[in-house]
Amino acid sequence: MNEQEAATALQEIHGLRRSCADKRQLAALDDLTTMLEQCAATPGSYLWFAGD
Repeated sequence: MNEQEAATALQEIHGLRRSCADKRQLAALDDLTTMLEQCAATPGSYLWFAGD
């Protein structure tokens, strides 16, 4: 996803936090938030996901 898509995804984080059931899920969401913020703040950047 590019920086504009990352910025849009960040807007959905609050809703996702409410649906997390445990600390591991919240920790993963925190890591994702950090990566999305970095991508959104860097014009021309992309965030790639590998795997399922």
